[in-house]
Amino acid sequence: MDEETAALIIQLQIEDSQELSAISEGKGKGKEGDVSDAELALGLYNEDLRQRASIIQDRQMTKSIARACQTDGNALAASLAEEQTAATDRGAAGRLGGVTAPAPVEPWTITSEELDEELLAKLSALYVESATEESGLEIAEAESLSDGEHDNPESSEWAATRTPSKTLHRRCVACREHVKYYDIARVPCGHEYCRDCLRDLFQASMTDDSLFPPKCCRQPLVSGGVRIFLTPELVKEYERKKIEYDTPNRTYCSNPVCSSFIKLGDIANELATCTECGTITCTMCKAVQHTGDCPADTALQQVLEAAEENGWQRCYSCRRLVELDVGCHHMTCPCGAQFCYACGLSWKTCPCPQWSEERLFARATQVVARRPAHANPQAQFATAVQNLRDRHDCNHLLWLYVRGRHQCEECRQTLPTYIFECRQCNIQACNRCRRNRL
Repeated sequence: MDEETAALIIQLQIEDSQELSAISEGKGKGKEGDVSDAELALGLYNEDLRQRASIIQDRQMTKSIARACQTDGNALAASLAEEQTAATDRGAAGRLGGVTAPAPVEPWTITSEELDEELLAKLSALYVESATEESGLEIAEAESLSDGEHDNPESSEWAATRTPSKTLHRRCVACREHVKYYDIARVPCGHEYCRDCLRDLFQASMTDDSLFPPKCCRQPLVSGGVRIFLTPELVKEYERKKIEYDTPNRTYCSNPVCSSFIKLGDIANELATCTECGTITCTMCKAVQHTGDCPADTALQQVLEAAEENGWQRCYSCRRLVELDVGCHHMTCPCGAQFCYACGLSWKTCPCPQWSEERLFARATQVVARRPAHANPQAQFATAVQNLRDRHDCNHLLWLYVRGRHQCEECRQTLPTYIFECRQCNIQACNRCRRNRL
């Protein structure tokens, strides 16, 4: 039944109930202040009708807004483009006038290109009308990853052989639980995450900048199809963190009780003013405001001396210290900068060798130790060394499912039952790191 017909029926029922109420009040046989069972039932019936009428009106309004957004999508996009152009012009004028302005942040919205049939069906099930089996069947596809090393979606022929009741549920690639089709988000690479796992991934990325932006199969998850499954508070926090993580050589409040990030718009003449507590921080030494040159930071000097003794390297962009455990000299800092571990210069701008022979042999020893005993261990070691030389710059596209207790070489978390191992470079990683970090 369409909303217009339902609204008319409920309106007629409301009018009938009002007539019944008038008749009941006209009789007046009961004591003053007493409510009979019939009057109480009639009152509850009227209240239920009013609630149903309100629900229908809300659905009509929601559909009207959705149609307006689709119809006016081009006009809204043009208006947004004009605002972004104006912001760019203001930034250029500010640079010419010597005023540092913060970079404009594009709002995270759902574009008209992202409103496909599947997303519209999920929005309808979530906010407009209750989900039906038919709507679920229209967008239902095969379950995602199967248990094991294979990583390809099911074919449509296989999905068609399953019963309709199963197609209303989809499996989350992270927790492997089955959830309703309208309560799971499909990310750009094709995998699907339930609300809880998607929320956990976004929250983890905002505390670990090596996971930012959140991604699966090296593709960022920031899309309209994901946006609707996150709370407004989480989206606002993500947008704030995006400004922070996109800022090179970030400055934080020197007050240890505060330690808030200070935006570029609050920095002038190498002095950063914290909008939370008012503390002024020197952007050069990251300490509290001082007069004259930066005082010698003895603690930092001690750390740098220890770094020199141990062969650690410092990122040229964010100035954090990094230590190379295994692999070649190509380093990718959590801030995004790529540099040579041997000299610290930007990657591919120096004549340094791509790897250290000592680290190469140590890594080959680790890889061989995982393998079963071999008739010719020297030949096995030589093969591992040659494989590392040939495949040191790995794209991590092929993975092997390995059973047993292992430790992830990326996040150092111990997995009790299994691990994934790259078939090219032999790095072992948990499921989250191989999808979201590597």
